[in-house]
Amino acid sequence: MRGKRWMMLSVLWVLVSLAGCATTGTVEKPYRVSPQGTVIWEDEFEFSPPPLGWKLLRPETGGDINFGFMRDDPGGFPSMTSFAYDEEPFGCSTQYEGREKEFFKRFLFNAIVEFKILEKRKVQVVGGEGLQVDVEGKDPIKGEKVRARVIFGKRGDRIIGFYITQWRPINRTYDMSAFDDFDKFVKSFKFLKKSFYETL
Repeated sequence: MRGKRWMMLSVLWVLVSLAGCATTGTVEKPYRVSPQGTVIWEDEFEFSPPPLGWKLLRPETGGDINFGFMRDDPGGFPSMTSFAYDEEPFGCSTQYEGREKEFFKRFLFNAIVEFKILEKRKVQVVGGEGLQVDVEGKDPIKGEKVRARVIFGKRGDRIIGFYITQWRPINRTYDMSAFDDFDKFVKSFKFLKKSFYETL
């Protein structure tokens, strides 16, 4: 995979498969659809699926996310959007402000993109207080830009993360409807059981 494509997929070392596509042999889907139309992921998470057009992202062994979704957007390279849930976002701090600083040192594999904070605010996420950070980065040499939203929340005492990245040629506009899809996903997200760490 080319370096540029790797960077575009941000923190997503993944296998891409369409939601609902046929599986082979004994491979089981990690999810099921509830009678209410929500997705139950490995009997641990429940959420509303994004609209048609989003492809399911399934991490490889040792991947940096639990799962997510992506779509190719109209327009020239590198027009695409992806979002994900991450049980262990980059960093070690148990405080949001500290984790934010640690996270953005490695976000997008520390791409040569200068990030500018557009907005930072407290939000409600997974039943508690969280932190939302909206950023934009530009690479004028490659003629690319990226807009991202990162939402930190807590599962027990541990920080978890949700994030969306949208790449565009530098002269193209962003499609903010994708951020609406992401926000609906985050707002619908529920834990169905305690994490391993909460049971210790």
